[in-house]
Amino acid sequence: MHRKIVATGILLTGLLVAMPVLAQDYVWTTERPDGHAPAGVKADFTLPAGGLYVGYRYSAEKFRGTLIGTQEVSGAEVLDFFSVAPLEHDRWTGELDVRFGFGLATVEFTVPWVRNQMLNETDLGFFESSSQFIGDLSFRGLFDVLEQDDLRLTLTLGATVPTGKIGKKGATATLPRGVLPFTMQGGSGTPDVLAGGTFQMQNELASIGAQINSVIRFKDNNKGYRLGDQFSFSVWGGYSISDWISVSLRGLYEQQSAVSGFDARTDGTVDPLANPFAQGGERVMVPIGLNLFLRQGTVQGHRLSIEFYYPVHEDLNGPQMSAHRTLVASWQTVF
Repeated sequence: MHRKIVATGILLTGLLVAMPVLAQDYVWTTERPDGHAPAGVKADFTLPAGGLYVGYRYSAEKFRGTLIGTQEVSGAEVLDFFSVAPLEHDRWTGELDVRFGFGLATVEFTVPWVRNQMLNETDLGFFESSSQFIGDLSFRGLFDVLEQDDLRLTLTLGATVPTGKIGKKGATATLPRGVLPFTMQGGSGTPDVLAGGTFQMQNELASIGAQINSVIRFKDNNKGYRLGDQFSFSVWGGYSISDWISVSLRGLYEQQSAVSGFDARTDGTVDPLANPFAQGGERVMVPIGLNLFLRQGTVQGHRLSIEFYYPVHEDLNGPQMSAHRTLVASWQTVF
């Protein structure tokens, strides 16, 4: 908990230091390359009544190596205590995001598609496991609580629908087709609460923003476990190089609690990824972004954005796989 407070305080301090620099007479707008948040930030602004936003976000994540807390351990060391040592995990996510403006609020719907590929080691050799699925549907209401010239403050409240299956099967250490561990499943198996808020500020050349998001889980699913609550905080700055291109730098803090209960279909003494106590932890990432706002032709008003994530700190309940590299790319347009 103390690390979360320290990390959040550092990011907030950076935001507060930057605010006086941006404090000029200006009216906030989305009609510029840094008018939307960086590629990896969701639910960042509202729409006027009748407005329609469509976006598609693609992310590719690579996990390499194993951590217990902040200490790196080898596969051989993991096999001293478990029968399986995860070595490599690749995850690809495609996410369709649609928003509608209704005047007092904007409603957002998000549908993810996920594919996982994992390489594991045992005393007898190596094996691969994989899964792919439509994940949990989420919907949010976005509400503007501050609209003052160059400032915007938006609050979000929503929920997930447990559409992702939690019985995905594949190769395990003991079965050619057994129930896969938590990280390979399609969702939480429960309806969860989504809550957060976004602050943004602009002047003629630059913008800053900050966002808090949380996923709150109140009950166990029908398999007897509950995934950990999630909290994230990010702060970013964007600079417009021209009227169609901008760059961004962001700090991201993520924290997730351990799993409560256990999945009786798996064995957490065999595979650390199925062990409820070896889930969750915290990460600090630094995403660097590039944003294009297309202004001419049939693609006028469309946006293309990318972010590369670099991990700078991890403290994981383990043994658990370490984040290596992440790329997020998005396309967005508003009608």
